[in-house]
Amino acid sequence: MITKLSTAFKPRRTALAALLGCLGSTAFAQAQVDAPPPPPVASPPPITQPATPPVSPFSIGLSQTLTHESNIFRLSTGEESDWTSTTALNFALDEAFGRQRLRGIGSLQANRYRDHDDLDNTGHQLGLELDWETIGELSGVLGVQSVRRQYQFGLDSASPFQGRNIESTQAANFRAQLGGMGLWSLHAGADSLDRKYSDDTFDKLNRLSQWSSEGGIGYKPSPDLSTMLVLRYTRISRPDTDLAPGDDVARKEAELSANWQATGASKLDLRIGRADEKHSVAEDRSYWTGGIGWDWMPTGKLLLKTQLLRDAEGGSGNVVAPDTTGAVPARAGDLLRDAFIWTAQWAATSKINLTAGAEYSRRRYSDLIPDTTSHVVDRTTAIKLGVRYSPQRWLDLGCDIGHEHRETNTLDQTVTRPYDSLVAGCLATLWFRP
Repeated sequence: MITKLSTAFKPRRTALAALLGCLGSTAFAQAQVDAPPPPPVASPPPITQPATPPVSPFSIGLSQTLTHESNIFRLSTGEESDWTSTTALNFALDEAFGRQRLRGIGSLQANRYRDHDDLDNTGHQLGLELDWETIGELSGVLGVQSVRRQYQFGLDSASPFQGRNIESTQAANFRAQLGGMGLWSLHAGADSLDRKYSDDTFDKLNRLSQWSSEGGIGYKPSPDLSTMLVLRYTRISRPDTDLAPGDDVARKEAELSANWQATGASKLDLRIGRADEKHSVAEDRSYWTGGIGWDWMPTGKLLLKTQLLRDAEGGSGNVVAPDTTGAVPARAGDLLRDAFIWTAQWAATSKINLTAGAEYSRRRYSDLIPDTTSHVVDRTTAIKLGVRYSPQRWLDLGCDIGHEHRETNTLDQTVTRPYDSLVAGCLATLWFRP
């Protein structure tokens, strides 16, 4: 899904098709909204947005994005398509002073829909990060983020919503490391996230507040191999409804990870963890998580990334309406995800970059199919292609296209629902460097 421009914006399909075809012959950079690291909740689908600004202490950019989506509400039947437009004023900061480095991004957006103008809105994406280091071996990162955007339809399939609903997210993170040059190092960190929605009814069911803290120890026996053991504690607060209290969660995790630079062109990441959750309403649970990642650069211009994941994606859980008894809310949050993610980035020339990606995920919900012992399961497949053309350092042009397909093992759409969505978009960005 992509956002839009002025209230008067009513592009003709022929004009947009011509623009898409023109830019499609050039290039684009496909990216995801750089939202704060979410709790274990599904991340937004890809969205066309301005490319990375030129390397400079300070940059200002003006971008225009036009997108067509075949199923903007991610519905199983009665699909509605629409053109959307996003006009954005973008900022970027990258400044070093002494041992410290300050980075920042900012985007102020005017979003307009062609047919569903009731969804018109303004949004923003703001982020600031400080890489800090002391005279000794103490270093770390401190960052804050704020994102305001239209709720991504279908992202939380448990609570179908088709109206204007602005999602506001504020997040902060802190990381510190003592050592790192020798065999051993100590690590500490903390994160917080608060997410709200403008629609009162939706907000009462889906508002989310979360914070976590962690500590760990690292061991680096060689320059090419490093390992780390982390202990993490997370508190998740869910809103109460009129019929039932929210299911708050206290999660304890232990995670062991290893990074191995196998060759100059190949890097492996491994992770395995065990989580224990205490719920105030639902049953307590324990589960394993893990992942394997492989980054491979067969040539200096081609980068391939492959990931296999098992995580609690969706685990901090948006809730759906309480059941008819009013006792315990039916919840879509308690699920585990198995996923395969593959991406490729190819610098075809110094001015043209191509991207491709494929993703498959299987989510198993805690909800059972009525009158059976089978759990509700959904499977999502996504394919993405993008190209970016930068004829000058101050100009980026690009297009991307992506298809999502979801299927489920039940006709009951209270928890999840099947859908198909095809999204295609193009952008143009002008960069100014004072």
